[in-house]
Amino acid sequence: MRKTLLALLLALAAWTGIFALCLLFGGGGLTLYFEIPPEAEGVRFETEPAGIVALADTSYSADGAELLLHLRAESRGVTQGILRWDGVGEESFYAPEIRMTLRALPFGILSDSLTGNFTGWGYLAVCLSLFLLTAALILFLASQRERRHAFYSYRATGELGLALFLLLAGFFRADTVLPFLRGENAGTVWALLIGAIVSAQTFMRWTAVALGAFSLLLAVSNLVLVRHEGARPANMLGIAVGLVIVGGAAFGIWMSRSMLTFPLRNVLLNTYAGVFVYLECLLAATVVHAVRAGRHEPDYDKDYILVLGCRIRPDGTLYPLIRGRVDRAIAFWRAQLAATGKRAILVPSGGRGGDEPMSEGEAMARYMLEQGIPADAVLPECESATTRENLLFSRRLTGEGSRVAFATSSYHVYRGGILAADLGWNIDGMGSRTRWYFWPNAFLREFIGLLTSTRLQQVTALALIVILSVGLTLLVM
Repeated sequence: MRKTLLALLLALAAWTGIFALCLLFGGGGLTLYFEIPPEAEGVRFETEPAGIVALADTSYSADGAELLLHLRAESRGVTQGILRWDGVGEESFYAPEIRMTLRALPFGILSDSLTGNFTGWGYLAVCLSLFLLTAALILFLASQRERRHAFYSYRATGELGLALFLLLAGFFRADTVLPFLRGENAGTVWALLIGAIVSAQTFMRWTAVALGAFSLLLAVSNLVLVRHEGARPANMLGIAVGLVIVGGAAFGIWMSRSMLTFPLRNVLLNTYAGVFVYLECLLAATVVHAVRAGRHEPDYDKDYILVLGCRIRPDGTLYPLIRGRVDRAIAFWRAQLAATGKRAILVPSGGRGGDEPMSEGEAMARYMLEQGIPADAVLPECESATTRENLLFSRRLTGEGSRVAFATSSYHVYRGGILAADLGWNIDGMGSRTRWYFWPNAFLREFIGLLTSTRLQQVTALALIVILSVGLTLLVM
């Protein structure tokens, strides 16, 4: 974490330094763009007092619709710039004159109060976008480095989520950066700031359909899950979260159309949008890592293969869900034996539930023997009652220093790996194919786990988003 923070600070310092160099050696002067009134016949520009800012030259845009004033500093100070149009009367839509406060700063830097622009301000947009993209890359690499160290890591998922958020922020600045790089009118500093704070709203609108579809998927998957697995609170988590997502979207629409006072509405809406998009990015990162974990294939060097238990039938046979886990472990056991000649020990893990005729570990062991696994290759663990205990009690059987992999349902691999990492056990996982309706709840469970396990980082990130949203919104009002 310290290395990542240091890299981010160095990137900020580097791009700040590059911006300062561009500001000092970027050609000097200031170019202001003004739309030309259709009835205008001429233009006059003067400053009061004179001698501080001078008009270097004037030019026109390629389509002739904009007047370009090229100004340069003659001495330090503050002056009033006045642009007057000939032929523009008071009844015209356009003002007959435009006034602006011009400031000549050290190193020949000029600033304009009308647009907020200053000498080389376009470099600010470029360097800001490149810093955001650089920070996104640093966090992405940090996420990959963390996953190489600990494949199942909430911290890696949080870093990926923040990287996605910064990537989006940098992407949405392209509308300002590209015109500047082409030498065109890139707008104003105020437009840049406004674009920065409303880009979250833009992304929310872009993803509204996807969020609605995801909410519907959550509800449908939970209804199917309840039908097959029973109406337990955990099986209805998606319905509750789907309602929260729909309610959140409705709240955003209400804020955008409410009769709240204008400054308050903008502050609330921009802050809400920034937080909402950040949480979207964290959820997306959770989905990516959970899916990757479920599709992971361990190396063929394992001493033990642990099978995480779940409910069995009243007659002691295996339901399809737990049978899929055992079949996955047996397939890996055979593949490793064929590829390397190394015979691992299978450890089916699970105690006896109140409505079960035997322990889950014993039921899985019997099934393994029926599938032709030698008895001396099966070491059942029959006392654990939870996934955490599956891992904890099985670790006592495998001992320290052994190479271990665990098999479970594909949607459960990420969760199992996180629990193992919490126990200080860095082991591989493999997933058996499972029904689609298990996945949405798994995503939500891991998303909630991410928020609670990395709460300090998330509180810090959310506080920064709120501060920037409120500050920028108040600045441009």
